[in-house]
Amino acid sequence: MSVLKNDFLWGGSASSMQTEGAWNEDGKGMTIYDLHVVPDKMPNADWKMAIDFYHRYREDIELMAEMGFTAFRTSVSWARIFPNGNGECNPKGFEFYDQIVEECLSHGIEPILCLNHFDLPYSLYERYGGWQDRRTLEAYVTYARAVIRHFGSRVRFYMPFNEQNGAVKIACGMLPEAMPHDKRAAAEARIYHHHFLASAITARLVHEYAPGSQATGMINTRYFYPESCKPDDVLAAECINQWETFDACEIFATGKYPEALLNYWRRAGVNPVRPGDLELMSQGKMDFLSVSYYQTELASAKMLNFDEDGFCDRRLKSRIPANPYCSKTEWKWNIDPIGIRIIVKSMWERYRLPVFVMECGIGVHEQLNSDNTVEDDYRIDYLRDHISQLKNAVIEDGVDLLGFLTWGPIDLLSSSGEMAKRYGFVYVNRGQTEDERRDLARYKKKSFYWFQKCIASNGEEL
Repeated sequence: MSVLKNDFLWGGSASSMQTEGAWNEDGKGMTIYDLHVVPDKMPNADWKMAIDFYHRYREDIELMAEMGFTAFRTSVSWARIFPNGNGECNPKGFEFYDQIVEECLSHGIEPILCLNHFDLPYSLYERYGGWQDRRTLEAYVTYARAVIRHFGSRVRFYMPFNEQNGAVKIACGMLPEAMPHDKRAAAEARIYHHHFLASAITARLVHEYAPGSQATGMINTRYFYPESCKPDDVLAAECINQWETFDACEIFATGKYPEALLNYWRRAGVNPVRPGDLELMSQGKMDFLSVSYYQTELASAKMLNFDEDGFCDRRLKSRIPANPYCSKTEWKWNIDPIGIRIIVKSMWERYRLPVFVMECGIGVHEQLNSDNTVEDDYRIDYLRDHISQLKNAVIEDGVDLLGFLTWGPIDLLSSSGEMAKRYGFVYVNRGQTEDERRDLARYKKKSFYWFQKCIASNGEEL
């Protein structure tokens, strides 16, 4: 008998920009990714073709169904629905996502829709400077309302933003470099507030227009261990975990800002909150919490920045100590299966909301072998170890765990545009640069059949 729920959800996650391609087809507008204005995201391959999911979605969803998927999370491209971010709606955009939803449902796969996966419509960045401006929030609410009203209860799970803490950092990174410190602090506070107010409003819209459906707030989790048992390092780890992970969770769970965050804004002399905003947030609590998990890191007091008054500004210094107790991926990410248990356990114990692992996986350089497959035992080992720790979290810690989705069930572009960094159970035959198009054929890796057995046994056969 499985230790996981009978309705435990298994599957994978992807995003529109990293899979669809068709960047300028059927009325789609341009995004900040299409025009390469995202900081630190200089692509090795651009987003014009990706893996052509736009034209091959039936084939790809059939492969997911063959593995036994019961859930598939993808994002809606805001610029496909509203090419300019607001204004006139594009019916062709809804037609495409209708096909995705119906194809999933026809195979018994729950579609989980993320409303924004970093790819802000470029027009909103050009006109308003992005999320620092309240008008971008207003445009998002119009978009979210349109999507949720359109799909209603056909979709059971809605997510306002992918990795919302990461989305905030990306938006802050797009502020002008020459912006004075005081103005930057105010703009960053507005960006933070506008994202979390947007999430709360989205939750309300889900409960209004999609009866029986649920809203979830999602964060990227990088749990920090103290570098040493020195009290300063322990305190640094506590603070960084709160700032990086638990502030967002607390807002999602309670509808309120943590007092320490409000104190931080007061000390910085900023106040992004308008009258009525906090009441709106209190009415938009999330039904469950979602995480992406890839690694843990170390924290030390040396990573903290303090001003002349001893005020910590929450901007971490770039140095992150190496953890000698973890092996590394090819991209130098720590491999730490126990960390995923610590994360879901901590979230459950703090907030008593169900937890859903929306992303977990390992990126590797891979090539097809002579049998047109990939012997990816390393991926099997990685996922086996992480799922085993999640089962321990359920058995021993009592965590209410809703599901486990891998990142990139089919090879796709990484968030920085790398085709070389492959995560999938299915190999996509395209090169690492836009010049190497190849035929985009799909080939099953060894892990495809392993995950198929894992799902069929509800996690018992690992």
